[in-house]
Amino acid sequence: MGIFAHQNADPDAISSVVGLKYILKQYFPEVRFTLFAQSINIIAKKLLLNGNEVFQSDSVPNDLDIIFICDANNIQQLGNISLDDFISQKKPIIVIDHHEKIEQAEEITHSIINTETSTAEMIGKIYEKLEIALKPEIATLLLTGILFDTRRFIYRTASTFNTVQFLIQSGGNYDEALSILQKEPSKSEKIARLKGVTRTLIHKEGTDIYALTHVSSYESSVARALIGLGASFAVVLAVPADKEYRISMRCTKVFAERNKISLGTLANVISANFAGSGGGHQTAAGINFSEPKDFPKKKDEIVQMLLKMLLKEIKQR
Repeated sequence: MGIFAHQNADPDAISSVVGLKYILKQYFPEVRFTLFAQSINIIAKKLLLNGNEVFQSDSVPNDLDIIFICDANNIQQLGNISLDDFISQKKPIIVIDHHEKIEQAEEITHSIINTETSTAEMIGKIYEKLEIALKPEIATLLLTGILFDTRRFIYRTASTFNTVQFLIQSGGNYDEALSILQKEPSKSEKIARLKGVTRTLIHKEGTDIYALTHVSSYESSVARALIGLGASFAVVLAVPADKEYRISMRCTKVFAERNKISLGTLANVISANFAGSGGGHQTAAGINFSEPKDFPKKKDEIVQMLLKMLLKEIKQR
């Protein structure tokens, strides 16, 4: 079996993949499991330092019978990892995700999609529901995933705390989970934030402040920084050398509720214009796409175009 996380996998994705592996091993102890992620972000890599879990990043063995995808609701979010051979052979592809449900592609044969705070919370609930013994190190992984995606419980439900309590009672180390997430930004991340701020396009719409900019990396960090500086809605374009564009979007809860939008839905709609993929939550989302034809070459022009598209979509809702 193969278990996949989305590209640039974060702590929620990594902990969910590993957590799911040990659920499945309870029922299929003789099966070989292979874990995949095209790329893993810096914080998530810290999760793997003290364990023996290995993630493959490119070639997918042809002998996988079943594929699971965690923390993503479509195969496009896997990045350059191709599942074409498995789709042509009509092998089962199962999605487990907590983002808002969108229209499923034909290749997804089964899905478990609940609007939860994190996929790690979903996996924790499965352990509790099925009464599966949980190793302390796996409980700590899942705690880290929940803490990361809830932003230390800024976004939570009553059931989130029930799951956290279950994980702690199972041996999860809450202090260790917190320490994994605490890091001093690297010099390059700090520079990306400062460059992003200096290039920011600011647009006012009523009481809302839109902030849009571009960087070469650390787009999520820059988007969070812009919200911290006072923006209602932040959009950060990343243009790496390989011509794969990434867009990170963040907004305040007040902005989302006032405009009756979810950034996850908005990202899905906008990504369709670029034949890319997008998804996320009410206040955080991302888009990935390759450079379309007739696309502006100048980054400032792309940012201006994004602003017009986003305003149009938001005003239609």
